[in-house]
Amino acid sequence: MPYLLPTIESWSDWSATFNDVDLWRPVIDAICDSEGIRYRRIQIPRSNTNAVFILDSQLVVKIYSPFWSEFDMEATLIEVLGANRTIPVPEAVATGRYQDRVSWNYLIMERRDGLTLNAVRPDIARGDLLCIAAQVGRMTRNLHDTSPALLEGVDTGESWDDMVDRRRRETLPELAGSGIITPQVSDALNVILEEVVANSNRSPRVVVHGDLESDHILLGRKDREWKITSVIDFGDAKIGVRDYEWMPLWLGLFDRDIEAMRVFLETYDRSLLTDEELPRRVM
Repeated sequence: MPYLLPTIESWSDWSATFNDVDLWRPVIDAICDSEGIRYRRIQIPRSNTNAVFILDSQLVVKIYSPFWSEFDMEATLIEVLGANRTIPVPEAVATGRYQDRVSWNYLIMERRDGLTLNAVRPDIARGDLLCIAAQVGRMTRNLHDTSPALLEGVDTGESWDDMVDRRRRETLPELAGSGIITPQVSDALNVILEEVVANSNRSPRVVVHGDLESDHILLGRKDREWKITSVIDFGDAKIGVRDYEWMPLWLGLFDRDIEAMRVFLETYDRSLLTDEELPRRVM
């Protein structure tokens, strides 16, 4: 049987192919045939890093990069969250592996409708924005209250400790090399990071999404109120410390809006508002 895909052995190979609809269509057809799914139209979403395709505006097919180990975590976590119903997530329709040179993990989910906060921010009232911030606070708390034991035995990819160690070694040289910080600032930050990492090792481990920015929280208007319709893309989810969530929320979802971030923190855990060490941990 001839292969449908070219050899993909590097990130440059992947970057050149993962968004190519014509290349992946025969694979999508084969996967859908095996799962009993029929479709007419295929689209690609606005942004992604895996091979993600939308079928008839109803289903999302996500074929995972061979260079990341995130499939098991995302597929299992969506199932867990869907079962407890405290967080709106897409329903998983099918999971599996497609063999073509290598084994390609795939996840098929229902497509959830919704708008991003970036899309509606210019047009919504201030009170609506703060109401959304409070909803995100409750949703994030529910996520962090999800027992990590429910994910026991799941391949979570790079461990939390390994990721922290890697990023600590990589980030400061990257910033210094690009001229964003001076060597003196780099040395000072390294001292702070050593302390923060040591303290984080004593922090409880929770389930974190890892990328709660605007594209991953969908909103809809119902009964004259904006509601979270779905949280999507758990590809960066890990068992880690809760402070890992704050920076994407601050820079991404809330776009440095101090009042919105305060409402979020107050709803999530109001003690964080008086936690003097929070800025150091977030950094």
